[in-house]
Amino acid sequence: MRFPDAEVTTLDLMRHGEPVGGRMLRGTTNHPLSEKGWQQMQRAVDEMIVKGSAPWDAVITSPLSRCREFALWLGEEYDLPVITEPSLAEMALGHWEGKTHAEVRESDGDEDRQALLWTDPSRHSPPGGETPEAFDARVGAAWQELLEDPPGRHLLVVCHLFVTNAVLRQVLEQPLSRLLAFDLPYAATCRIRHERHARGENSLVEWIGR
Repeated sequence: MRFPDAEVTTLDLMRHGEPVGGRMLRGTTNHPLSEKGWQQMQRAVDEMIVKGSAPWDAVITSPLSRCREFALWLGEEYDLPVITEPSLAEMALGHWEGKTHAEVRESDGDEDRQALLWTDPSRHSPPGGETPEAFDARVGAAWQELLEDPPGRHLLVVCHLFVTNAVLRQVLEQPLSRLLAFDLPYAATCRIRHERHARGENSLVEWIGR
């Protein structure tokens, strides 16, 4: 901790494991975890837990089943409160929902709107889906609420790839064009430490791992 007198809020973000159906542009499509996905998330939690005791005060989860089902299991396993936060749902991908990357590229042809979104989400949106601006704003509002209500907690946030990217973008104060800068694997984790101190407040990325 850089400021010994700081009030610290710690958030551990964990992407969900592999859902049934494997890799695809899933968005808000509500697929459950596969058996492999459960194993991935259990390993990730085991790596974060020290000496068999869960460090978290609560588990915050996306409402989508690939996050929420595991969060509810974890809450019961370690006697932790579980809070479902609708604003942490994945970006709605419109016409791309439930399609593989190859299927989307084939339907787009030479236009390749998927590549345009990855390249600069400040200028491109999934067809029929949520705009990156609107998505970033709702995740940002949820992020600020987690820091404020109340401060000083240690939370586990079970969420999605784009959601984690949106939080990291705001912590690092990157432009919206860098909204999708992190390509994190299933069950990837990261820790963000927010410090309030006499000189103000700041958020620090403490680590990023699988």
